[in-house]
Amino acid sequence: MMVLDYFLDNFLTALAEQYPRKVDLINALMNVLPLEKESIYRRLRKDVLFTSEEILKIASAWNISLDNIICANPGKIRPFRLSMIEYINPQESDYQLFEGYNQMLEVIGQDPNGRIIEITSTMPGSWYNRYDNLTRFFTMKWLYKYAMPETFVAFKDVQIPERMRALEREYVDRVRNIAEVYAIHDPRFIEHLISQIQYFRSIKFLMEEEVFLLRDELLDFISKMEDVTLKGYFPDTGKKYFLYMTHTWLDAEYYLYESKSIVMSMVRVLERNGITSFDKDVFRKFTNMFEVVKRLSVLFSVSNTLQRSEFFEKQKELILSLNN
Repeated sequence: MMVLDYFLDNFLTALAEQYPRKVDLINALMNVLPLEKESIYRRLRKDVLFTSEEILKIASAWNISLDNIICANPGKIRPFRLSMIEYINPQESDYQLFEGYNQMLEVIGQDPNGRIIEITSTMPGSWYNRYDNLTRFFTMKWLYKYAMPETFVAFKDVQIPERMRALEREYVDRVRNIAEVYAIHDPRFIEHLISQIQYFRSIKFLMEEEVFLLRDELLDFISKMEDVTLKGYFPDTGKKYFLYMTHTWLDAEYYLYESKSIVMSMVRVLERNGITSFDKDVFRKFTNMFEVVKRLSVLFSVSNTLQRSEFFEKQKELILSLNN
C-alpha cells in the first residue's frame, strides 16, 4: 500500500507541476477526462482513485513520464525531471513548460511567506532575462555548448521569438513579486562573464559594437543590483532581497521555490535548463545545504557598507575593461 500511496502522491505532484493553480488544473483535467468538476475534486483529494485508464490518458495528453513516478524503492528513490526548453525554435510544449513555471511563481507570490533561493556561480536568469542582449548572449552560449557543431550561431544571428521573450520578462517580474528572494553568488560571477564575452569576441562570434551593447546592459544591471542591495528590497514591488557573496566553492547551481502549497527544487544543467523535483524531502535537503552555504557567506543587503561599496566598484571596473 505504501508504494501505491507513493505513486499517487507523485502523480498528483506531476499534475500540480503542469498546472500550479488548482482552478487551472481542474479545468485542464475536465478537458482530458469525461468527468464533472466534483469527480475531479474527489480524485485530487484521493477520496476516489484515478483509474489506470485515466492515468494513462492524462500522462499521454500531458507528456508525463510514468517511469519517473513509478519506483520499486520509494524510501530511497526521488524522481527528478529534466526540463528542456527550446528557446530559438520553440514548440507549443516549450511555451507551455515556461508558462507553467511562471504560473508557479504567481502562486508563490500570493503567499506572504513565499520565497525563492538562488545559489549561483553565474548571473541568474532573474536578472539577465530583463535585458535583451544579455539574454541573447546566454542563449548563444547555450547553443554553442549544446547544439550540433554545424548549427553554431553568432550573436547577430540569435533571434529569440517575441512570445518567448515575453515569458522571460514575465519570469523576472514574477520573481520580484515574491515576498523574499535570497541570492547567494560566487563573488567572481561578473569576472567569469567578462572572460566569456572576451572569448566570444576573440572567435568573432561577437562584434565590437555588440560587446559595447553588452557592456552598457551590464553597467545598468550592476547599478540596479547595487541599488536593490543597498535598500534590501526591490524598489518597484517592495519585496525583500537578500544578497550574499559566498566564500565556499559552489559545486552546482540551485534554485529553490517555496510557498505553503508548493515547493520545487531545481539544479541547473545544460546552461539554460534544469532538473526539477517537487519532492519535499529533496527540498528539505537542499534548504539544509542553503543554510550551511549562507553561514559561509557575507550578507551585503543593508549591511557591510564598505565591503559592498568596494565590491560593486570592482564590478564596474571589470565591465569597463570591455572597452579595451
